[in-house]
Amino acid sequence: MLNEPAPLAPFHIQTSPEAAAIPKLVLKDEESFFVSDRAGDFPAHFEGELGFYHRGTRYLRWLEVRLNGTRPLLLGAEVSPENDQILVALTNADLRGADGTLVPRNTIYLDRLLSIAGPRLVQSFTISSYHDVPCTVTVELIFSSDFHDDFEVRGMRRPMRGRLIGEHRANGTVRIGYEGLDGVRRTTELAFAPSPALVASSRAVYQLSLASNQPARIDVTVTAAAGDIHEPASGARVSGASMHGPGPEHDHLRKQSTVIETDNPAFNALVARSLVDLQMLLTSTAAGRIPYAGVPWYVAPFGRDSLITALQLLPYHPGVAAATLRFLATWQGRKSDAFRDEEPGKILHEYRQGEMANCREIPFIPYYGTIDATPLFVMVLTEYARWTADLAFVRELWPAARAALAWMREHGDRDGDGYLEYATRSSLGLGNHGWKDSEDAVSHADGRLARPPIALVEVQGYAYAALRGGAELAHLLGDDDTAATLRQAADRLRERFNQDFWMEDEGVYALALDADKRRCEVVASNQAHALWTGIVHENRAPLVARSLLADDMSTGWGIRTLSARERRYNPMSYHNGSVWPHDNAIAAAGLSRYRLAPAALA
Repeated sequence: MLNEPAPLAPFHIQTSPEAAAIPKLVLKDEESFFVSDRAGDFPAHFEGELGFYHRGTRYLRWLEVRLNGTRPLLLGAEVSPENDQILVALTNADLRGADGTLVPRNTIYLDRLLSIAGPRLVQSFTISSYHDVPCTVTVELIFSSDFHDDFEVRGMRRPMRGRLIGEHRANGTVRIGYEGLDGVRRTTELAFAPSPALVASSRAVYQLSLASNQPARIDVTVTAAAGDIHEPASGARVSGASMHGPGPEHDHLRKQSTVIETDNPAFNALVARSLVDLQMLLTSTAAGRIPYAGVPWYVAPFGRDSLITALQLLPYHPGVAAATLRFLATWQGRKSDAFRDEEPGKILHEYRQGEMANCREIPFIPYYGTIDATPLFVMVLTEYARWTADLAFVRELWPAARAALAWMREHGDRDGDGYLEYATRSSLGLGNHGWKDSEDAVSHADGRLARPPIALVEVQGYAYAALRGGAELAHLLGDDDTAATLRQAADRLRERFNQDFWMEDEGVYALALDADKRRCEVVASNQAHALWTGIVHENRAPLVARSLLADDMSTGWGIRTLSARERRYNPMSYHNGSVWPHDNAIAAAGLSRYRLAPAALA
């Protein structure tokens, strides 16, 4: 029934009303990022995601600037066009000096420039006076570190933590350490230039004598480092080296990409802005630069997210797809491991590197609880071959593609009915393994949650496209017997699918089949993905399009994830009525595939 509660998600992100209420600034480079308020501060007076992070750990929890003990006033803030710097403009409130002298408001201008370079957060302050007489201003920088794992910041509670090491201060530098339960010493180093007049507990203080046209400058460099507890501190290194390449590639994605110009300036600007935003998500690995899933909670490789992003970037920069495929092939499942939901040939869901992952408090080391990343891997490799005709690369990745196809046949189809279905084996794993992976995302018409193993409608489309794509790749490599076998399997799947998932009365495809092979007879956006893959019979595509664009599904913002007529509909939910851009992009591609382009542009 509808009142059946969804099980509490083990990795639920707790909300902070205070943090949610303030506008934020975000910047990322490689494995590091920060989230600040609009003034560029990480205030300590409320819980939330603000701070400076590196490889799954928050290295700086608190960083605030104060003038004579008072937070400055915000004039404005903006991110640079290339997403590589943030400029914040600040001024003073009315200030009283130690001698009682008044410095009137709006006479001190503070230019704050923030940037990230690898494991370093760099902040430069330029302080100028517009007061009509020389004045003295105290600039105070307040800081602290908690070394919380990303998942602690998200709200998880740990029975034990490591040991926080007190501040070490010398020559304008402060070093704060933490010895984790995973045997890693993590260090936050703050270097101040010039040296402050005072460095005390969690603060650095400057006494600036300011005159007109004589600005002062303060630079603060925050460096995150990690090394084995048993190594000397000077041996600190960046953790996770086996996963990462030798260093960042500084060429910008937009400068390397295919240039597409139209007579529509708005469209041109949208493409340029999108490439700049995607540049920030690209992260160096030993396989090349791949897209991470998002800031702040998903700064990590995700099989599904990285593959779909790489697929959509193919016309602009196929190298991103090549790097993503190589990376995922490197971490492809090799054995059966219930804790990680790993199976041979399976493509990973998520890979984390923080203390909790290292201690196996979470299964993302990597974790393989995804039903769709494996067929998507074959789909992206096929599409890469179509765009590039790079047979050498196809030949290199063909063993991984064959392993993925074997997983679909031997493990993905859990009961031999020809459908890919999932059921979690891990005690800490995700309940749902499709792209809608929230705990209440798959339900029946009466609101009851579907019982696993679950066969999702879109995943059968992915399986069909993977089989067809695998046949195409096999043919390119001269293996016509394998190509014929895969084409036949695809044809059989298409026929069964159109019998078992079709809801004749509604004129739509069911969301899923549950453990008892009962259809989840709800109208959802998942069926649009089936259009995209070509598994839908041609005579049914117009009916699917009509349902997707009906008032209960279509909004001014796009297609809903779940129809407004369904029992679990909630427009504020994660997957039960919200609108997702990538979901709509795939829906538009699916409508276009069946020559329903006017509907796709509606």
